[in-house]
Amino acid sequence: MKEKSNLFGLNLKDAVKGLIVAIITAVLAYVYGALQTGSLTELDVTQILTIALTSAVGYILKNWLTDSDDKVAGKI
Repeated sequence: MKEKSNLFGLNLKDAVKGLIVAIITAVLAYVYGALQTGSLTELDVTQILTIALTSAVGYILKNWLTDSDDKVAGKI
């Protein structure tokens, strides 16, 4: 049985997916930026963590604002 979260509610699955999205987004954004500047040798952990945190918060906020049918605020 599929576990669904209610509107303004989160479950463990939401948090795990948010973490996965955060990691993938941070790595892709960092690699893209490094390729644009031509410097892939320098690792900026602060920048990676900032990107990861921002994308995780965005994903969790999206899940918090949608119901089990993926309708934003239960209407759209």
